[in-house]
Amino acid sequence: MRAIAVGAVVVYHVWPAWLPGGYVGVDVFFVISGYLITGLLIRELERSGTISLRDFYARRIRRLLPASSVTLLAVAAATVAWMSVADWRGVATELLASAFYVQNLLLVQQQVDYLAVDAAPSPLLHFWTLSVEEQFYVFWPLLMVAMAVLGNRKSWPLRPTLLVSLGAVCALSLGHAVHMSYVDPAPGYFITTTRIWELGVGALLALAAPSVGLARLPRVVLGWAGLMAIVLSTVFYTHRLPFPGYEALLPTLGATALLYACLDRSDHLGAWLASAPMQYLGSISYSLYLWHWPVIVFYPSVSGRQHDTLQDGVLVVVVSLLCAHLSRELVEERFRKARPGEVYRPYAIAGALALGVAMASLWISTESDERAHAAFQAMATVSGHPGAMVLVRRDLAASEDGGFIPAADMARLDRGSAYGIAGSSKCIGNVPSEKPVSCDYGTTGGTKRVFIVGDSHAVHWLPALELIAENANWQITGLTKSSCAFTDELLGFSNAGASREYVECKIWGERVLQQLLQEKPDLVILSHSARHALPGGRPGAADDVVARGILRHTKALREAGIKVAAIQHTPWQQQDVPRCMARRGASVESCSASEDVAIYPGTIARAVAMDPSIELIETLPYFCQAGTCPVVIGGVLVYRDKHHLSATYAKTLAPILERKLRELL
Repeated sequence: MRAIAVGAVVVYHVWPAWLPGGYVGVDVFFVISGYLITGLLIRELERSGTISLRDFYARRIRRLLPASSVTLLAVAAATVAWMSVADWRGVATELLASAFYVQNLLLVQQQVDYLAVDAAPSPLLHFWTLSVEEQFYVFWPLLMVAMAVLGNRKSWPLRPTLLVSLGAVCALSLGHAVHMSYVDPAPGYFITTTRIWELGVGALLALAAPSVGLARLPRVVLGWAGLMAIVLSTVFYTHRLPFPGYEALLPTLGATALLYACLDRSDHLGAWLASAPMQYLGSISYSLYLWHWPVIVFYPSVSGRQHDTLQDGVLVVVVSLLCAHLSRELVEERFRKARPGEVYRPYAIAGALALGVAMASLWISTESDERAHAAFQAMATVSGHPGAMVLVRRDLAASEDGGFIPAADMARLDRGSAYGIAGSSKCIGNVPSEKPVSCDYGTTGGTKRVFIVGDSHAVHWLPALELIAENANWQITGLTKSSCAFTDELLGFSNAGASREYVECKIWGERVLQQLLQEKPDLVILSHSARHALPGGRPGAADDVVARGILRHTKALREAGIKVAAIQHTPWQQQDVPRCMARRGASVESCSASEDVAIYPGTIARAVAMDPSIELIETLPYFCQAGTCPVVIGGVLVYRDKHHLSATYAKTLAPILERKLRELL
C-alpha cells in the first residue's frame, strides 16, 4: 500500500496530466500511518497499562530523523550550488521549519504572503506532510493515555472508550476540513486540524479491527473496492477540487477498506500487493518521498531542461529511485533498530542532526544577505544603465558591454525599501489584515500631499515615488494591501488553485476611503494588478463589475474635492523574467512577450472609460515598443518576476512620472 501511495504522488509530481489526483497518495499515507502507530500504541497500552512516551519518540526519531536530515543537508548544498541567491533565504527558513516539523505552518503563513506567489518552487514543499504526521504523533499518544486513565477510573472498557473519544476527535476534524475547504481552502490544505481525521480513520481501524470479522469473499470484494476508490481518486480528482473536504473521504475510506481486507497471496490482488516489486517500492517509499521532490526541483538547473518530456521524466524517476535506495541502505537501516541498553542515544542523534541543519540554515541565510548587499552596493556604482530614459532622451544609450542590472539571480530581491532587502513586508498589508498599512516618503507636511492606493502593483511604483517626493518636496504616502484593488465590490482571493471571499479587502477599502476623506490629500493615485476576480470567478471575467466598485469609491473622493488619477496597468510577461534570463542561452527576445499577449486593459482602463474625470497616467510607451514588451530596457531588467517592476527600473521612470504628476497638480 505504501508503494501505491508513493507511486501516485511521484507520478503526479513528474507527469501531473497522467494522474491529476495523484496527490491523494498523501491521504493514503496518512491512513496507513494512523493505523500502524495506533496499533503499536494500543498493544502496549493493553500489555502494560501505559505508553512509554520516551520509547515511542525514540522509535520515531530513529525511523524518521536520520533520513530526513540527510535530505535536508543535501538540499542545503544543492541550494548553494544551483539556486538563485535571491531564493536562498526562503530555503534557509524552510530548512529550519522542516527540521522542526512545522513546515505546514510555514506554508499556511506563506499562502497569505503575496511575495511567495511568484517565488521559485521550494525543494522542501513536500515536508508539510511529515510535519502533519509528527504533530499528530505529539498529541495522539497523550490523548490515548489520558482516555485510558479516565476509562480506568470509570471502569470503562479500553478499546470502546478510545473508539468513542478518538472518533469524536475525527468527526470534529472532518467537519473543520469540510468547512475550510469552502471558506479558506489554501491554508486548509496544510493545517493539521483538517488532516487529523485521515490519520484518525486509520487509528480507528486499528482499534476496531480485532472485534469485527469478515468472511473471505467479502474481504476480497472490500479490497478491490478500496483499491478502485484510490484509483478513481487519482484519475478523476484535480488540484482545483476543494480539499481535504468530504471529497477526501473517497481515497481515505478506500485506503481503510484495503487495509482492513488484509488480503493474502491466495487471491490476485493480495498476490500483486505482496509481489517483490511492490514490496521493494514500499520498503523505500519513505526515502523516495523525501528525495523525489528535490530531484524534480533541481533537475532543470542541473540539466538545463524541464522534466515535462517522457525522457526527462523517466530520468527524474530513476535518479529519485537511486537516491531512495541509497538512503534506505546507508541511512534508514543503520538507525532504525535500537541498540541494547540505549536510553538517550536517539535524542542525542536528534539534537546533533537538528543542530547541523540549523547551522546550515544560518550560514545560507547570512551568506544570502551578504551577497545581496554586496551586489546592490556594486550595482549602485554602475554607469551606462539609463533604463527607461533611453526612450525619451536620444543622447543616452545602454553600455554595450555592461550586461544588465539587476543581475537575474538578484532581481527577485530588487523590490525597494517598502519590503527591505531581506524580503520582509514593511509597507504592505498582508491578506488577513484589515487595517491599512502606510509608508510616508519625502517631506512631512510638504508642498503637496499625495497618496498611492492599491495592491503590490502600487507598491512597485514606490521606489520612483520616493525619489519624486524627495526631489519635489512633497509628502507621498503608500496605502497598499496584497492582492486588493480599491473597490467596494467583494473580490475573490485565489491562491494555489483555491478561491474564497476576500472580505478583508473590502473592509480595508472602506477604511482607506475614510482615511483619505479625513486627510483630504491633493491627489490620490490608483494602481493595481490588471486582473482581479469576484469570489469563485476567473480573473478578468468581471472587470466592469470591479470597475464600477472603483468608481463608487472615487466618486466619494471627488465629491470631497480630492483629485483622482490612475496608473496604466503594467504589462504581464508570460515567463518568470529573472528565471528565464538566467537560463543558458537566454536572450531578451526569447524572454519577452509581444504586446498583444502582455497588455491587458484591465479594471483601471474600464474605470477610466466609464469616468473620464479620473486622470489616466499612461505608462505603456515606457514598457512596450514596436509590438514587443522587452524585459530589458536601457540596460535595466524591467521585471523582478512576471509582472512586478524591479525597483531599479521603477527608479529610472521617476523623471517621467514626476513630470506627469506635476502636470496633474
